[in-house]
Amino acid sequence: MEKILEVTEIALAILESFPPKLSITASGTVPTGGWSNPKLDPYIHIQAPPDGIYDFNFVADPPEGVATQVISPVEAVYIRENLTPDVKGVRIHASQNSKTAMLDNSGQSDRHPNRFTLSGCDGHTHIVFFPQALTPLGASEPPAGAQLQYDGPEGQLIFHGEDITQEQTILGSLISVTLRPDADAGGIDFALVLPPVNLGGEARQDFKTLGIKARSRGRVINPAGAELSYDVLNLKGIAEDIPIL
Repeated sequence: MEKILEVTEIALAILESFPPKLSITASGTVPTGGWSNPKLDPYIHIQAPPDGIYDFNFVADPPEGVATQVISPVEAVYIRENLTPDVKGVRIHASQNSKTAMLDNSGQSDRHPNRFTLSGCDGHTHIVFFPQALTPLGASEPPAGAQLQYDGPEGQLIFHGEDITQEQTILGSLISVTLRPDADAGGIDFALVLPPVNLGGEARQDFKTLGIKARSRGRVINPAGAELSYDVLNLKGIAEDIPIL
């Protein structure tokens, strides 16, 4: 394979995937007709480039026989898996020139979590919380309310919309559901303390928090004393901005 004649244009796009991928589309020209298999051949970097710009050669197979003597257009696409924060742009080289395209990261800091996955340190409790029910991109209907999936000693339970109470407190968001209605045997309410999480342009961030089970006593003969007792559960969480296809 040989370098093409000239790079004319580079287009960069972040694909909606998890983890995110970078699509690189390059256009250029070759000196004659008959060139085939255009591709972007990445440089092998022992260490990440300090300026965050990754290099590629724009190459293709030249014709083996007689070819029309006319400058012809070519195009190649390269998908970089697992786009990392250090990638600032790409530089593509041809035989007569090179071009650089910078990645616009201005919108990456605006990412917000749309799924929280939590596991209890007891090994028996798992929770998935969606601040809004996820709908496909481009859907005309407005997003539905929150959803919480609880899997623990009390069973596998799913809560939607009005079944979930959300309050803003000095601790963060307090997400509350009823695991067992108050009855003769006593009820159980569960409150998840959800801190604000800044993704910082990343797709996910780990964090720690806690959940609180409030148990009522149920029907007792002598009602004296505290009517609620509390169990505190330490939780490990993952906040994510997941793409919706």
